[in-house]
Amino acid sequence: MTWLRTCAAIAILMLVGCASTDQLRSAQGRGEKKTYGVSFERAWNLIPYAVSDTGGKVKDRNFQTGYVMAEYGVTWTSLGERVALFCQRKGANEVEIEIVSGEGFTLSATNRAAQVFASLDRTLRP
Repeated sequence: MTWLRTCAAIAILMLVGCASTDQLRSAQGRGEKKTYGVSFERAWNLIPYAVSDTGGKVKDRNFQTGYVMAEYGVTWTSLGERVALFCQRKGANEVEIEIVSGEGFTLSATNRAAQVFASLDRTLRP
């Protein structure tokens, strides 16, 4: 009976722990932000590379709104994670990138925003 309760608890964590796509979209303004002195188009084109560089896959993107949804798969320490990236124009050659993480059940303290920003820093900072 204990085994059954444990399995049920894990199943509930898997269903409740992952942030939905709609929840992450509406979380704009609550993530980590960085400003880069590059054009929107340059930043937009390099975001998928930063996601891939950090082990994720782009699942959805919208150029008009500057929205990107990425997913990170199941690992030994995590049941997966969704990350929303928001790229907003701040001027002719300035953008603000915001990253909101929607972690699922995890045993580690992986900071996806820090990883993605580190990758973006390597390509977008002089």
